[in-house]
Amino acid sequence: MSFPGPISVSPINNTNEQFFGLRAYQRITAQVISVTGTTAILEMDGHPVVAQLTSADQAATLSSQPTAQFIITQLNDQSVTLKFVKNEQAQPTLVGIVANGPELAERVLESNNLPVTTANLMMTRSLLKQQLPVTPELLNELQNALTEYGKLGEADMDLAAAMKSAGLPVTAQSLALAAQTPATTAQTLSQLIQSLTRTASQEIPEELLKQLAANLQTLRSLILTAEGNSSQLADQLKAAVEAFGQSIENVLLKKIQNSGKSISEKNLTSLVKLQNMLEQLGEKETVQTIKEFLADIRREQLMNVKPEQPRGYDEWAQIGFVIQNTNQRTEEKFSSARLRIARGPKENTNTRLILQVDLQSGETVEIDLALAGKQIKTLVKSPDLMWCEAAQNELPSLADALNELGYTLKDFQVSVETPQTFSRLQPGTGSLHLMTVNIEV
Repeated sequence: MSFPGPISVSPINNTNEQFFGLRAYQRITAQVISVTGTTAILEMDGHPVVAQLTSADQAATLSSQPTAQFIITQLNDQSVTLKFVKNEQAQPTLVGIVANGPELAERVLESNNLPVTTANLMMTRSLLKQQLPVTPELLNELQNALTEYGKLGEADMDLAAAMKSAGLPVTAQSLALAAQTPATTAQTLSQLIQSLTRTASQEIPEELLKQLAANLQTLRSLILTAEGNSSQLADQLKAAVEAFGQSIENVLLKKIQNSGKSISEKNLTSLVKLQNMLEQLGEKETVQTIKEFLADIRREQLMNVKPEQPRGYDEWAQIGFVIQNTNQRTEEKFSSARLRIARGPKENTNTRLILQVDLQSGETVEIDLALAGKQIKTLVKSPDLMWCEAAQNELPSLADALNELGYTLKDFQVSVETPQTFSRLQPGTGSLHLMTVNIEV
């Protein structure tokens, strides 16, 4: 073979973060999927890679072999340099190009001997946006779930691919939950309490009234008191996690497996019982409010499902809860808050906790705690300069409080910026931004 220069190849995904799991001096085998004209498609570790050849001779050279072996000679943030194995002559120059979604989707389907139908093209584009490998098994899995779900639009396919990329189960039921517009816990809880309070003021059977009162008491007990001491807040937060963190199905399964164990009063199973009682009475509006509240909680619980494949420190658990101060209490208003905890190996003492609280002004304050053993780094974010200054003034108190708990505050930073919204589902790239992989002799 005659290769007069280096080869640069363009993979679909941004290798700045992943590099397909490559490392320097690693030997890899790339499959030559197809060569059409002066465009070649290769496959590296299940990922399609596009390259533009500079001549028909180079296309003929690649098309004459099903696979090619390379050794990684260089690896940095911008490129990967590969060297052909068992080839001592120079190699042709391939200039990386950006291939549009539809064209690449069609080529990938053809390389897998899959029919180039409208549905397959749309599903393949969604997979490529999420940097997922396109396989017959994955296409069938997602399309079957979407068919059962009853929706096969572009947005639905993007959602299914995003869920798969996040390691979530993709079924008709999970798609229906994930497709819901996320609501804040404060908003849904406030609406539910107001609806139950109105119903309790009506003339209803005594048994139903007792069930209503018990549920209202439980729901109000889940509201954290902003002015409470640390131990009280800890107890309230534990109760909120117990109520919102476990699905009703999980609670009932544990009850079946251990019949001697009673169901906690702080659980939301009693809300389902109340829903059934109200349904029999014909209270459709209140029943719908309960259903919407439970659906929002179930969506959040779905987002906490452990990924199908372990992802190390890219795994988070999130719980939403509400906080109320004295002024809000008189108006039955709440502030929504979210707590994210990084999942890691049980034997590891390092973790991160990120707390976000939505203020009445519509702004959000975020406190990011990074723990390494007994040392803590803290980052506070808020778009409000006054809040940032207040956080800076609280630094001595925070350091003293952590010292009492046996921790050392190693770093404390305050940033005037708007915190990012928590979301396990990430949108696709929208277009295929390719980077260059150089192949040289």
